[in-house]
Amino acid sequence: MRFKLFGTEFYISFLFAAVITAMLVFDRTGFILPMFFAVLVHELGHLTAMWVLDCAPKRIRLVPAAVEITAKFGNSGKYEIFIALCGPAINLLLFATLFVNYLAFGNEGYLTVGLINLLIGLFNLLPVTGLDGGTVLFNILCRKTEPSKAALIMRIINFSVALSALVIAVTLCFKGQFNLSFFILALYLAVMSIIKI
Repeated sequence: MRFKLFGTEFYISFLFAAVITAMLVFDRTGFILPMFFAVLVHELGHLTAMWVLDCAPKRIRLVPAAVEITAKFGNSGKYEIFIALCGPAINLLLFATLFVNYLAFGNEGYLTVGLINLLIGLFNLLPVTGLDGGTVLFNILCRKTEPSKAALIMRIINFSVALSALVIAVTLCFKGQFNLSFFILALYLAVMSIIKI
């Protein structure tokens, strides 16, 4: 589905909508809704930074495993680091606020939502392609060296982090503690390194 709102082009893929719907319907943990909230405030952090810096998004694409935002400043990269850091910063700020509320009132709901925001924020700070930490690192590397060398360094980092996640997943399996999350993380990082560089 494609539509325009406030001069920004939105694209929502059918697969994205289907996955979100399935997750909400089949969720038995109660974590999916707080996770969506954490992702929403994360993306709103990026969008707010763009509007503050007067480089409102040109295009927003919602596709499986990613929200792709294209800003009007193009490839200049002048504000990319700041914008990339605003998403995780909002999650970490929200975690701190909710954790203080948990300590004050003892409500487990505050702690759950806070920890989900902490995980979303820290995960997005991983220095790999497709995540905010990767955007920051790539922009820093491009200032120090040629973009082709920066891309090579990012590819090596992506492979190393994906391999580390796979080793952890396999090690946990041998110890009888199967953890699907590490397998998914390894696959996600491998795919992102292929399609983003």
